[in-house]
Amino acid sequence: MNSSVAIVGAGVIGTVTAIELNRLGYDVTLIDRDEPGSSGAASSGNGGWLCPASIIPVSVPSLLWRLPSFLFGRSAPLSGNLGFAIRNARHFARFVTSGLTLERVRHKAGALSTLLSDTVARHQALAKEAGLQHLIRSEGLLYTYGSEQAFRRDLRWWTLRRELGVNWTFLDGRALRAEEPGIERDCFGAILVTDGGHCTDPAGYVRGLADHARRRGVHVIKADVTRLIHAGHRLAGLETSEGMLAFDAVVICGGAHSRALARQIGDDPPLLSERGYHVTLPPGERLRRPVMFDDALMVATPMIDGIRLAGQVEIAGPDSPPDWSRAQALLDLARRYFGALPGDIRQPGVSIWMGRRPAIADELPVIGRATNMENVHFAFGHGFTGLGAAPATAALAARSLQSGHASPPQASPFSPQRFPVRTSSAP
Repeated sequence: MNSSVAIVGAGVIGTVTAIELNRLGYDVTLIDRDEPGSSGAASSGNGGWLCPASIIPVSVPSLLWRLPSFLFGRSAPLSGNLGFAIRNARHFARFVTSGLTLERVRHKAGALSTLLSDTVARHQALAKEAGLQHLIRSEGLLYTYGSEQAFRRDLRWWTLRRELGVNWTFLDGRALRAEEPGIERDCFGAILVTDGGHCTDPAGYVRGLADHARRRGVHVIKADVTRLIHAGHRLAGLETSEGMLAFDAVVICGGAHSRALARQIGDDPPLLSERGYHVTLPPGERLRRPVMFDDALMVATPMIDGIRLAGQVEIAGPDSPPDWSRAQALLDLARRYFGALPGDIRQPGVSIWMGRRPAIADELPVIGRATNMENVHFAFGHGFTGLGAAPATAALAARSLQSGHASPPQASPFSPQRFPVRTSSAP
């Protein structure tokens, strides 16, 4: 009889991991409180980028002096609750120090490149297998720069990307206008990431992958996992809203909800839930390919239902009400680049969204076996890169499950063992 494995979390990471483990012969059950591809999930609300260049972390040596420009102003890309930030000061201190030196940035970029270098090819293969190839496009991705100074500021990071295998070319302002005539604002130029791509319907993609998983024999259960039941150093079962369930092994892929479960068995990854917003414009505003506008830190992605604007980050407690001024800020920024657009997010044809993404303090996901549990594995904490990193993450999770061993930090940059253990909660 094949070993039974539960995947907790049916976002893109969990769903792709379920397919990978099913392919390897495991009896897989996918469990989530919501249906795969549900509207509130981070997997459905992201910018759709499949980008091998998304390897430079947010925390770099210049972060501290650029922070005021990120924080202040109506359209600033970063906002938050001061009290929440103070209560989690250790998390943010770790975040800042993780990128204080070039050596640390290189370490993180090199690690992330192993997850993203061939993201388009992996997704094309997966989508073809599931009959979803129409949702994956590979026309490249653009990073625009409003000034030569801004471009020079980032050039060393583009040089590092090239050293790590990212293919890109520079377009001057005239070439950019020829490539994307819909961008009305003059720019100094842009970087075209030639081997990048995007998904035109992330929610539909996850739903389609889940349907493919079902056809392959994966069981999908709608339930809330409330407790990990363990005896000694092995997990005995899951307590869920649908009753107690027993499995031979478990992979926790719960995104921003994963920390609470990990803490039950002694691990305590420094994970916070940061909130992101997007605005989808009505069809008619056309781009050939996704664009990131550097001076706004905003992405605009052509989706099947219109142009999706994303890029805001809000640091706030999980129960705080949405601050829809963050979505309005995206629309206000977009008018700088696209000219005539709706003036208000509440106008007909404009849709808005808020969701929670899992942010690990050092910006590297947690992938591997739990510290104290022989049959519990983790795959969460991808921040902005979950969609692109899903296939490579699934392969690493499968390798962890097959080996059954915990990877020390020196062997894997994603090791759960790189963080202190909550010994008081260990079995």
